[in-house]
Parts: sequence; structure tokens; C-alpha cells
Amino acid sequence: MPQTITRDVIAEFRDRLESHPIYGAVASRGDLQCFMQHHVYSVWDFMSLIKYLQSAVAPSAFPWRGDGDATLQRFVNELVLEEESDEHPVNGGFASHFVLYQDAMREIGANTRPVRAFVDRVRTRGIDDALANADIPPPARTFTATTFGFIAAGRAHEAAAALALGREHIIPGMFRAILGRVGADADA
Repeated sequence: MPQTITRDVIAEFRDRLESHPIYGAVASRGDLQCFMQHHVYSVWDFMSLIKYLQSAVAPSAFPWRGDGDATLQRFVNELVLEEESDEHPVNGGFASHFVLYQDAMREIGANTRPVRAFVDRVRTRGIDDALANADIPPPARTFTATTFGFIAAGRAHEAAAALALGREHIIPGMFRAILGRVGADADA
């Protein structure tokens, strides 16, 4: 029987996550580089998750039908706008959060070649082939495969829950804790 999701259940999971050993494990610049080289796959698959939600609630098909919940459509479209074309903090242009993340990786000396090769492989051979590549860190492969399982299931409410509860509410706090521990400036 599925567990009923209540605020208390969510708070319990959030507390467990906030005390996860990863916070203590990322203690140096090298650790942060390694962490980011794993985490960047979840930044990429986040965009796939949000684009799936956009296609489910605000499809870009024509002829336009004009149905659906306009409030929900606007919410998802605003998320996509920010995630896909946010203001670049340095050059004044626009960039996706995935591109911004790779910029941050390069800034600390992390290797972006494997994730760029992964995205190219997705583009040319598909997600299943790209996930089979041995160059992907196993935890990143598992996480990304789980995300694409949500997408393949075609249940937008599950994808929305993964987005809201598994991403948007936890990532900022996680990075503040990690950056504070390694002595990096979050605003640099």
C-alpha cells in the first residue's frame, strides 16, 4: 500500500536529506569538483523533466486548442523560461541553468567533457544508449534513469512531485551547506 504523503512525511524526508553524509564528504575543492561532475547529470535531466511537464500541461502543438488550466500552464512555462533562459550573471545575456552549471564547473576546475559527450550521445543515439555508456558515474546513471522512468510512465503528477519535492526545495540548501564547508563563495 502506498504511503500517504503529508507535511510531516515530507519534513521527515527533508530532515534526513539535510543530514545526508554527502554534506560532510564534500570538504575540499577536489571533492566539490568530483561532486559537480556527478551532479551535473541531474541538472541536465531536470531540464528533461520540466520539458516533459511543459509538454503535458502546455503542449506546443498546432493548431492550438486553447484548453487546459491556464494557471498551471503559466506556472510551468515560467519555470521553463527561468531554467532554460535565465539571465547570465556575468555576460548579461541568457543561458540555461545547465550551461550556468557547466560554467561554474569550469570555474572550479571540474571536467565538463564527459557530460557534454553524454548530451551529444543522447542527441545522436538516444537516452538509453547514452545511459549505457560506462563513462557516466553509476549514481548519476541510476538517478537519470529514474527520472526518465517518471517521464516514460506518462504520469505528469509523478513527474511534478519529483520536480517539486526532489529538486526545487532541496538543491539551494544543499549547495549553501557544501559551499560553506569548502570555503567557496556562493556569490562569486
